[in-house]
Amino acid sequence: MTKRREPLTFHRALTVIAARIGWDKCAMLVGRSERLVRMWSDPDADSEISIIDALRLDGAFIAAGGDHGPFHRVFTTQLELAARDGTSADLAFAAANAARESGEAISALIEAATCRDPAKRRAARREAEEAIEALTDGIAALDRHEVGEA
Repeated sequence: MTKRREPLTFHRALTVIAARIGWDKCAMLVGRSERLVRMWSDPDADSEISIIDALRLDGAFIAAGGDHGPFHRVFTTQLELAARDGTSADLAFAAANAARESGEAISALIEAATCRDPAKRRAARREAEEAIEALTDGIAALDRHEVGEA
């Protein structure tokens, strides 16, 4: 049975990278055994990846055609979540806000795609940023909801 790697965790980020470049290449890039690298992806293991090794693997993932750094994304998102105010909106409100902001962002992106107007492109970027913020607030509200705070 495959062990679950929760979203937005370093364990999951490593499995995403290994799926693209292979466990053997991951091990070679960080100068460690494949067994140890696999252990880094196990949420129940005591061993954890170092920041420098995570950076190397993110770089290899991007070089192999990936569109982001999986460890970087997890790290920055976790920092964003930690910075969220614990008294912000409840889960239902956060979900409604995320839906509204995401819809506005998609609409603005479609509009920007159909013309070359710099103002439309700026508006689309602003709407996308607002949607990302609303979705991050939604994840924070979800996390609080899981522990019974909201």
